[in-house]
Amino acid sequence: MKMKVVLLTALAVSLAVCGAPKKKGGDKPKQVKSAASKQVVLWKAGDSGINTYRIPALCMAPDGKTLVAACDAREDHIYDLNRKGGPKNDYQRINIAIRTSKDGGRNWAPSKYSHEWKWSDEEKWAGSDPSFIVDAKARKIFLFYNVAEYVKAAGIYKQYVQVSSDNGKTWGEPKDITDAIRPAGWPQKGFVFITSGSGMQTKDGTLLHTIVWVGKKVALFGSEDGGETWKAYGKPTDGPGDECKVAELSSGALMINSRKAAGAREIFESRDKGETWTHWTDMNLKDGACNAQLMTYPVGRNFAGRKVGSKTYPKEMLVFSNCNAGGRSNLTLRTSWDDGQSWNEGLVIEPGRASYSDLCLIAGRSKDDPPDVGVIFEGSGEKDIRFCTLKGKDVIKP
Repeated sequence: MKMKVVLLTALAVSLAVCGAPKKKGGDKPKQVKSAASKQVVLWKAGDSGINTYRIPALCMAPDGKTLVAACDAREDHIYDLNRKGGPKNDYQRINIAIRTSKDGGRNWAPSKYSHEWKWSDEEKWAGSDPSFIVDAKARKIFLFYNVAEYVKAAGIYKQYVQVSSDNGKTWGEPKDITDAIRPAGWPQKGFVFITSGSGMQTKDGTLLHTIVWVGKKVALFGSEDGGETWKAYGKPTDGPGDECKVAELSSGALMINSRKAAGAREIFESRDKGETWTHWTDMNLKDGACNAQLMTYPVGRNFAGRKVGSKTYPKEMLVFSNCNAGGRSNLTLRTSWDDGQSWNEGLVIEPGRASYSDLCLIAGRSKDDPPDVGVIFEGSGEKDIRFCTLKGKDVIKP
């Protein structure tokens, strides 16, 4: 009897120290709750006979009320503009799909194309990788994307822009701006493209966006006349790049945050309007080798300068959405109070499978309070595109 008690006691101690025996298959992963609102699916694979919807972009129109979302409508397969695929192992027709919402993203107008590209035996056109810049002064939305024609100009990728002057309701004819925005010496052939997502407008009104020579360089292009003309801006970076975003820092410097191999992000910073760049790898920004979004976020007068613990709210902070993981999952929004030198742990938007994302600001009841953040992203292993929001009061938490 004494021996049995000793053995039972030893077993109890062992369980207390080591934990209960694991069930077959191992422990269940810890469940992480999303900080975002209910997700709304805007497009999903198979809608309207389209094989795949990918590459989302999002903006708030100049009226401050209309959300505008865009994505690729890839008719035959999931692959990018420069790749063949599907049952015919061929290129495919791609158009830019648009949806709008006037109630903060709860309800959305039916999907339509900004332009329907010609697809026939004689000409096969495709437009891919949408991105927006909103000009608050000119009250226009600029929609950029990359274009290919596979019959007469195979291997050549060009850059186009369309303009909306009515908050995304209608769009003007596509305009080829390739020669104006490509830096000198970049090749005519080869995959050069404008990054999907969003560009930005600086405090002095300049419109800026990123263009990429994959694996070689990244550069800026922009407009100083409200989008009437576009040009290369500054000089290309001194290091390799991929899909990337630009933001203006509190000092007026420019920062480019670029995708690289999984694990981190490449950072480029310029204090002379892109003429020269410093470059480093930010190992604190864990990343799954995926497109992300970087933008400036106004804290609001009710919070700017206010103490919170040992920190003081700046007038503006940076917000950054990406897959905070070794692969395409755990989409997270992080903030930086010091111009990207350090980042908080952030808010989880989607703990499961997620890929490309874009952000926009949604003003609250008062302009003195921090705005909400609208998020558009690829979910379900790139099988749908979703929208949700994060509350401003949660975004500004340290």
